[in-house]
Amino acid sequence: MSCNIRLATPLRRHANGLSYVQVPNGSENATVATALQHLSARYPGIGARLYDAQGQVKTHLHIFLNNEDIHALNGLETHIRDGDTVVLLPALTRE
Repeated sequence: MSCNIRLATPLRRHANGLSYVQVPNGSENATVATALQHLSARYPGIGARLYDAQGQVKTHLHIFLNNEDIHALNGLETHIRDGDTVVLLPALTRE
């Protein structure tokens, strides 16, 4: 079982240039948070773009599950199923 994570262009350089990454769900209780953890474990450089110093998802990162904003669902604890797509869209910021 796995889900797809779609990376916006600014994040791709931290995932070997990939626009889509498949990560394992792991179980029926998999969440958006666990998908992001799998992504960060596979591509350590992307973690600094997703999480702040306290380990929280950065506020400028917009996350969608199957085209629906996770804030309208259950946030990071939104359950994911096999074949779901998580989309990561960072707001444009100056670094």
